[in-house]
Amino acid sequence: MVRRGWFVTVFGAALLLASCSIKNTNEEVKNADKAALASAGDSWNKLYSAQDWTGLRALYEDDAWLMTDKAPAFRNADEIVKYLQEFAGSGATVSFQFAPEDIVVDRPYGFVTAKYWMSANMPDGAEFKTAGRSFLVYKLSDGKWRLWRDIDNTSPDVDPDGPSTPTAS
Repeated sequence: MVRRGWFVTVFGAALLLASCSIKNTNEEVKNADKAALASAGDSWNKLYSAQDWTGLRALYEDDAWLMTDKAPAFRNADEIVKYLQEFAGSGATVSFQFAPEDIVVDRPYGFVTAKYWMSANMPDGAEFKTAGRSFLVYKLSDGKWRLWRDIDNTSPDVDPDGPSTPTAS
């Protein structure tokens, strides 16, 4: 009887330790996922500013959607990159700033709500500023977070002048 009691105690303790270990591992993974999603906007900015279209394309799922304010939806990654190339090719000097406000991870999806600021100096000297919020849905694919849905809209509570000068991209 003593052996059985000892076994139950040891087995119970082992289960409790395993449970704590799994919980800690899950939290570590979730925190790593959140960090990756928080830095995704910076990665996008760097690739866009370098006009690295291949690298930018790799950030998107094949069936991604871009639904930006006052424009029709773009419904696949190649169409999205083509749109971005055309904008960059217009001769405008563009700068972006992206500030995540909320990140939720529910693998294989990640959800980012963020403020954004964009300014463009057009070739004719005109300056264009816009600001708002983005709602981004990422999918975890082949161990990488990729944009799947990107919804941007202007928002009256996000000042187009931004909290500071937008970072150059």
